[in-house]
Amino acid sequence: MSTGQWLTPPDGARWFFDSGSLALDFGYTGDYGYGVPDWELLHHPKDLHTWLDERFGPLSSDPTDDDLTAALRLRTSISRIATALADGQRPVPEDIDAVNTASRTPAPVPHLDGGTTTAPRPDPPAALSGVARDAIAVFGEGSKRIRRCGADDCALIFYDASRPGTRRWCSMRRCGNRTKVRNHRSQ
Repeated sequence: MSTGQWLTPPDGARWFFDSGSLALDFGYTGDYGYGVPDWELLHHPKDLHTWLDERFGPLSSDPTDDDLTAALRLRTSISRIATALADGQRPVPEDIDAVNTASRTPAPVPHLDGGTTTAPRPDPPAALSGVARDAIAVFGEGSKRIRRCGADDCALIFYDASRPGTRRWCSMRRCGNRTKVRNHRSQ
């Protein structure tokens, strides 16, 4: 499953950000705790449906208001855990519990059907469980690779999936190039 999504900051310069993790991407459907309402993407259950559908394929049912509430709770916990790890802090137990609880919904089980594999479509709780399981993977063994962008004017958080573990910027095209241009001009 690929990661990344389009972000539109207040300056309107839309750009593609690959956080390196499905869970971190989900965190960026909101404001990551910065209090910027313009960044909110999940206003209604249909918005959650669109986001999940783009990542998991067609869902077996439409999300309900309760599914949206559960999604927002999971997203808040993911955002707070990522922020804590990026800042060298320990996540609070309540956020860890929320992610663990969301991960418990079983994923649809594929089965053989006359020599072919059939994979049932997930319902919204099962898709959100997939997001939570990704969070467990990156916040557990991969937690040392949760980083904040190295640019002075950017605070985006990403998972460094590079082989050597040396990713410095949220995006080489955006912050990496801007930093290099600034450094070159200052010389």
